[in-house]
Amino acid sequence: MIQENGALVEFYRDAVQNNFKSAEAGRPIFDEKDFVRIQTPGDTRTVIARVASDQDKQRFPRAWDAFSRGLEIAEQGTPLEEWPQVTRSQVKELKHVNITTVESLAGVSDGNIQRLGPGYHQLRERAKQFLESADADAAATEWAREREAMQERIRLLEEANEALKAENATKTADADAAADQTEKRAPGRPRKVTE
Repeated sequence: MIQENGALVEFYRDAVQNNFKSAEAGRPIFDEKDFVRIQTPGDTRTVIARVASDQDKQRFPRAWDAFSRGLEIAEQGTPLEEWPQVTRSQVKELKHVNITTVESLAGVSDGNIQRLGPGYHQLRERAKQFLESADADAAATEWAREREAMQERIRLLEEANEALKAENATKTADADAAADQTEKRAPGRPRKVTE
């Protein structure tokens, strides 16, 4: 199941008996239809399973795209097994109700978190804090990368500036030397010296 738009979603294909064709043929005739299974994370009692409508395909585009291509999308987020704030038994209990990532735990509704039992409300709050902290760390890391890139760019610009200064100084020195030589070898009559 894929978590999308606050729900766990799975599209699947199943055979449904076509009563009209079965009556005509005198034997069971089945048609293949696309179905959708929708479940709220943390709630195993409310599962919607029905023929997939266009509205379902629009509401859950990522899950529909994966199903229509025959792909299985890996779950996105931090797996509960990798999060040090949960015990093994809590991981198993949460997996039983289709909560497999820290992100899905943080998104469980109040009503469903109460059904899980004592301690899960605090665990959900810790999951939210963990995600907020991770977002802040990601922003700080991105800022540090941008700062590092700017410092590198400034260093390169300073090097280019120094190279241009050196090139300009060389050209100025060459021009001065050429001007000195021009004065020494001026063609024509020498200048009058007045006393």
